Amino acid sequence: MSSPFDLTGQRFLITGASSGIGRAICIRVAAQGGIVVASGRDMVRLESTVQSLAGVGHRVHAADLVEEKALDALVEGMPGLHGVVHCAGVGKVLPFKFISAKELQAIQRVNYEAPILLTQRLLKRKILLNGGAIVFIASISGLFGAKGYGLYSGSKGGLIAMARSLALELAPQKIRVNCVAPGMVRTAMASEAEASISTEAMEEHERAYPLGFGGPDDVAAPVAFLLSSASRWITGECLVLDGGFSIH
Repeated sequence: MSSPFDLTGQRFLITGASSGIGRAICIRVAAQGGIVVASGRDMVRLESTVQSLAGVGHRVHAADLVEEKALDALVEGMPGLHGVVHCAGVGKVLPFKFISAKELQAIQRVNYEAPILLTQRLLKRKILLNGGAIVFIASISGLFGAKGYGLYSGSKGGLIAMARSLALELAPQKIRVNCVAPGMVRTAMASEAEASISTEAMEEHERAYPLGFGGPDDVAAPVAFLLSSASRWITGECLVLDGGFSIH
């Protein structure tokens, strides 16, 4: 009997694949037999990601997803997909009183608009196959408040709400739509946030995580589960991955 976690022969588009969580998802998907289409802005790092993958047939496509032409070029000629993972994103720590229209628009374009507009194109051209899966990488910041994270939280909270509506629309095609909401994961983005506060403050924050901070693999494995047939009866959900942080 084949495993419901097996992704052999299935093709998945993964954005933000150059590093961190996106790269880890590519590695996990390929390890479970999937074929990866890795997208990001840095071709050199994308090539490095693909070279680290098990299996064959993987491909890369460099694209800045906030550009309409780049979105069109990405989906043009794209083969049928069994799933897509929207991992590309940016973080921003900024007290609310310092928010500007420019800052607001910049983070919304990357974290909210780009994944929505890419998904719309994939669905309109019927590139995402019936029975497939969409996974959005959100954040616990989209579910819980945190000082200075209003811009980031708003973009991720909007993504979670949108995904739930999309899940209802795509249910007739058996296309599942889910989010994962990671807490603090040790990535380059997290390092940037850490640089803006003291080491002592970061250590105190980690103590609020019963299982400590996570790593990219701690997100990649649940995402692979949501892409697989093992999650065939799960849609419209937001899976919190935070080492117990939200228990408090």
